[in-house]
Amino acid sequence: MSKNIVLLLLICAVCQSVSGRQKRKDQYLDHGFSNISLKKRVVGKICDSCQVDFAVDAEPDFSYVMTGSGFTPERFCCGRNDNNPALGTYSNAKHLISKGLIGITFLPNFLMGKGKRVQYFRSYGGADYRKLEFSVKQNGRTIKSWGPILELKEDKNYSIGMPSFHAGTFNLRINDTLEITVRAIETKKIVKTITVIRAEDKATNFVFYELPMGSEDFSINLQNILNINSGIPEVEQGRTSNIFEKDYGTIGILRFGPLGNDELQYTFEKSRDQWKSIKGLNAENSAYIVFSAELPEGKVQDIYLRYSSQPETVHKITMSVKQKPFQMPWKKVAVISMFAVAVCGLWFYLWGKRNRARLAKLKRKSEDAEAQLMLLSGQLNPHFLFNSLNAIQGTFNSRDPERANAYIGNVAGFMRNVMNNGRKEFISLHEELALETDYLKLEQERMDFSYSIDIAPEIQTSTIDFPPLLLQPVLENSIRHAFNRDFASPLIQIRVFSYGTTLYVDIADNGKASWDSTTVHEGHGLSLIRKRMAVYNDKLETMPIDIQVNYKEGTGTMTRFTFQNWLS
Repeated sequence: MSKNIVLLLLICAVCQSVSGRQKRKDQYLDHGFSNISLKKRVVGKICDSCQVDFAVDAEPDFSYVMTGSGFTPERFCCGRNDNNPALGTYSNAKHLISKGLIGITFLPNFLMGKGKRVQYFRSYGGADYRKLEFSVKQNGRTIKSWGPILELKEDKNYSIGMPSFHAGTFNLRINDTLEITVRAIETKKIVKTITVIRAEDKATNFVFYELPMGSEDFSINLQNILNINSGIPEVEQGRTSNIFEKDYGTIGILRFGPLGNDELQYTFEKSRDQWKSIKGLNAENSAYIVFSAELPEGKVQDIYLRYSSQPETVHKITMSVKQKPFQMPWKKVAVISMFAVAVCGLWFYLWGKRNRARLAKLKRKSEDAEAQLMLLSGQLNPHFLFNSLNAIQGTFNSRDPERANAYIGNVAGFMRNVMNNGRKEFISLHEELALETDYLKLEQERMDFSYSIDIAPEIQTSTIDFPPLLLQPVLENSIRHAFNRDFASPLIQIRVFSYGTTLYVDIADNGKASWDSTTVHEGHGLSLIRKRMAVYNDKLETMPIDIQVNYKEGTGTMTRFTFQNWLS
């Protein structure tokens, strides 16, 4: 505990001592101890009244002073948070600054004199400065190569009051990083790394308050604002908003946090060449911008803000005054209300009449679509029957009565399912795939081929409505046109998947012949399917169905059915 108290006293002595004067380093070798008395030089002379911004980092291993800027301003408190996207990642910065021109001067903890350590700063610790060297990088690019610290001279612009080694004065642009590394000359061991980042410093660390002039609590609320208290109405943070509104006849106040030695500058002009400066009474006090209660209603005022330490970063906010509360005599309110009720009643009557006519039209359209679907389904069933009779005839020609009888039974069952489902407007996707599986098994009795059905895990086929018998003509074309008797290993693949709310069904064959309507005459079954799709698209305008047939030599024919907005 006592060591911490002594350490604190030494730091205070370093930052606030006013004694000592500038001498050459070799003149201090026999001196006992010297405090820091940082003063500015003007035309070579020490200025006792000049204000100096500086920060001292006093550590047992290595010490230095940064001139031109103090420690990280309070408004940068969140800048060390890696998760703050507004300020970026500054967690590795030793100094987060607003000003651009800074100087770094090394302060020796001791120097060697007559073979002994002579103390100059804090405790007898750290390395011998005669054995140290340093380098400087700006934005990762070396601007000063390794050089001995002992060869450095004192800063001509400042008097520190003790031996010092001025590493240089550096001009940082916004978001520039300065990295100074100190190491042992012989072992190359890193003794100190100083990181300085000039962060973008927008004037957003303010709170907006609105105070009604006629409020009984006006004086209390104003006192609370001046005392940085809580519970004030109409509070908005400058870091989260650029647009602020206030009621007509109220006072608007922007309260900025303590500025330290900095100044806040503002202007209302677009040219932004008439800047006015404000600051707190001292470094711990807040600064205020007040908007009069006499601003006219509807007034929109732009305010440009910046800190004097970073004049190139200008932050624009907008203050608007709301319209006066609209008050109307009760008689006028009653008349307008009665007129509004009459207009609304007439509008609802006309809207209802129009809506009933629209519903009747939609009902007729739906009935027409269902009639067309029934007609097309009626044409589709004989088509299936014709193809099945041809298949039965082929089975009889094979002179295998038992196989023919079994095949006739299977065809009859399949036709029964076709007729039952063909009359429906929709069946489930599960039922459709079951029908197509039965059809493929019947076709395998006539022709040797393989098939597979792949359903994506997210597809629940039993809960998805599907137009019945929509896929069969495509399967029929693949079997009858894509493969011939001599084709080796014919294969048909059915794949069901989705993307968003769109359902896709792909049917691919590996045949060597194309059956696309652009190269061969389109069959009756595929023609009926296209007509049915047109009816569905007319009825379900927001859920269109599309078909695309593509043939690629060496790969086969791929048919894709697209059902947009088909999934919930």
